[in-house]
Amino acid sequence: MFEKYKNNVLFIKADISVEDEVKNMFEIINKTYGKLDGLVNNAAYDKINSIENLTPEEFRKELDVNLVGRWMCTKYAIPLMKNAKLPRIVNIASRLGDRPALESVAYCTCEAATIMLTKCSALELTSKYNIKVNTVSPSLTLTPLSRQSYTEEEIKETAEKNPSKRLGEIDDTVNAVLFLLSEEADYINGENLNVNGGILLV
Repeated sequence: MFEKYKNNVLFIKADISVEDEVKNMFEIINKTYGKLDGLVNNAAYDKINSIENLTPEEFRKELDVNLVGRWMCTKYAIPLMKNAKLPRIVNIASRLGDRPALESVAYCTCEAATIMLTKCSALELTSKYNIKVNTVSPSLTLTPLSRQSYTEEEIKETAEKNPSKRLGEIDDTVNAVLFLLSEEADYINGENLNVNGGILLV
């Protein structure tokens, strides 16, 4: 799928929960491009488990990837974004940042915290460097991973509960992110854009 962009795509393998790997990633970007126009914090990890059975190690792993990792990427992106004309950061959270779910205490906590990370980042970085920061919060989206994690019957039942009578497609989230990265979204800052077909209404 990247064939037509092969001259403009740079793949860097990094564990965003490890600071040295995050720093190395942005050093490579800096050496290659000298600036960064947009950052989309999209990496995530979820361990479904009850509060009683979830271990501290599992909870910390979710925090490290879903929250600390997003903060570190933001931190080390700032020097590169100072050189951009329209610097933008978009954090990908979840509808579960607004609504609790059973056996998802760590994930829900991280996604709610990500929404606040966005607000704090927007308040600080816009006034200093004109870096606009927003969140996109999708609902269950039809990706290869979700199709592996849920049966067709579960997917159908979940879609029926949504006022839009379907689940999210990848393009639904992509289009929202592209808009927030664009010049047209220049006056949108510190917001959480829910892309969920209306599931939070029911």
